[in-house]
Amino acid sequence: MIGLSGRTCQRGQLIVVLAICLPAILGAIALVADVGVLYRNWAILQAGADLAATAGAGYLPSSPSLATATAQSIVVANGIGTSEIVSINVLANNTEVNVQLRRSVPYSFAVLLGLTSGSVAAQATAQIQTVGAAMGVTPMGVSYDTQYSSGQVVQLMENQVGPGNWDPLALGGTGSSILQQNIMNGYQGKISVGDYVQTEPGVAAGPIRTAFNYLLNQGQMSDPAGTFTNHTPNDPRVLVVPMVDFSTAQGSSSVLVKGFAVLWLVSVDSKNNIQTYFINQVVPGGTPQGSANNYGAYTAVLIQ
Repeated sequence: MIGLSGRTCQRGQLIVVLAICLPAILGAIALVADVGVLYRNWAILQAGADLAATAGAGYLPSSPSLATATAQSIVVANGIGTSEIVSINVLANNTEVNVQLRRSVPYSFAVLLGLTSGSVAAQATAQIQTVGAAMGVTPMGVSYDTQYSSGQVVQLMENQVGPGNWDPLALGGTGSSILQQNIMNGYQGKISVGDYVQTEPGVAAGPIRTAFNYLLNQGQMSDPAGTFTNHTPNDPRVLVVPMVDFSTAQGSSSVLVKGFAVLWLVSVDSKNNIQTYFINQVVPGGTPQGSANNYGAYTAVLIQ
């Protein structure tokens, strides 16, 4: 009888302890579950902010209004409502895009503790920085001491840059066939400031004209209304070119890459007069370098 009474007493004490502790246990479970929901929603917002800021910066520094509109469209495309956008701003002399988002998240379990909802916030800033290395380069060099301003006309292959040399570069190999393919598709290797690249002596009029006409036709098909001031970032008429020191060019020569510029292809005629404009633009596949000379080629980098 004494043993039975002892066990009964222990069960009673356990029930009392459970009764006291159960609300706290349930509350802890509720908080853990809802914190997980909060974290998932924060992750969604942060990913959306990162993508939006980076995409928006692709239109800087020339088109801040397009940068803002693009960032907003990316936010919405990632399942974030317009009401959850706190702000989208272009900052720092059109070199940064900042995106701030906030979402109210209803609780599923914490209501047991009298809590109805929580709030999560995310922000991202993307900054354009000078390109120090690039891929997809058009194999046409521009003399690094060419006066640069956005919208300035640049005529490729207008004059000799050295004995036997005009502007073409031999990237990844020599010969007119490789030159033509590199103009049409962009050189698939990586070129960096400080590299030496080979010149491609001669004119190769037919292959060069064919390649540039191909880019013009592709651009007209993809964006008929595109102009040097208003176009999609990946328009085929956008050319990333090395700015090089041609002072030692004589026949097939090694020339130093001093930086990168972006040109908008306007036309090529039967005499291979290739008209372009200097433009300022973020280029795909660019790697930033703070010490690189700035000729208008940028890459977008998340800084926070």
